Amino acid sequence: MKNFIEKFRIECVLGGVVWERIRRDKKPGPAALEEIVGVERINECLGWLKGGETVNGVELICSKVAGFLGEKVLALDITKGAENLRKSLTEFLEEREFDLIFAVDAGGDSIARGSEKNLTSPLADSVAIASLRDFGTILAIVGFGSDGELSRYEIERYLSEDHDAILGVSLVEWEEKLENFVFSVETESSKIPLLASKGYFGKYKFWGEFDMDVSILNALVFYLDLRKIYGKLLAKNVENTFSIFEANEKLHEIGIKTELDLEIEIAKREGLL
Repeated sequence: MKNFIEKFRIECVLGGVVWERIRRDKKPGPAALEEIVGVERINECLGWLKGGETVNGVELICSKVAGFLGEKVLALDITKGAENLRKSLTEFLEEREFDLIFAVDAGGDSIARGSEKNLTSPLADSVAIASLRDFGTILAIVGFGSDGELSRYEIERYLSEDHDAILGVSLVEWEEKLENFVFSVETESSKIPLLASKGYFGKYKFWGEFDMDVSILNALVFYLDLRKIYGKLLAKNVENTFSIFEANEKLHEIGIKTELDLEIEIAKREGLL
């Protein structure tokens, strides 16, 4: 997406939620800025990563992206809840000249309604999107189900229902250097759009566990006006939270289990908690 936007001579700054999978970082949940070794702190919930920053001895994926690009990446701390992150983003944007924010979701689970049987990671998306609700944000859905959580039918249905919120569509562009980097880090949802952009068609074994159908559809990026769909999203349930655990409880109240719950279960099973 960054390459696509920069074709129009628009300068881009990348950012990301700092949450390493438990197979990499054995502490359940997202990382707080206070835990990141080497971060250049901006305010309560934001900091710059240049490459090489670690949490519990593990280099962050966002730090690897910064090192790969040779430019700073903005770290978003969601441990302090959606409201504190919103305040930090407001301060950050008031001090700098940014014209537009894209909230990029690999896979499409950010537009889940909560009843989907394979939905497993609604918490991070909900907190991040709730924090971005006031900034005229464009929600970019990349990969058309590439994270294995929402089915193609579910994504097609929601996009059809929200057709009036769709601002446009683009295609993920394949680049050898980018592919080499993406395949060197632990991510499936970012690999699949690149494979699709090369014309891959057929089954792909997701995390080595189950087969996913992949086609050129997985290389599409849908751009949606967040304001028009926000009321349908799970994010609305966590917008006035001040910690990740409070946000987690808000989702529990509507019957939703989260990725934090799963990581806590794994940590307990492995004797880490």
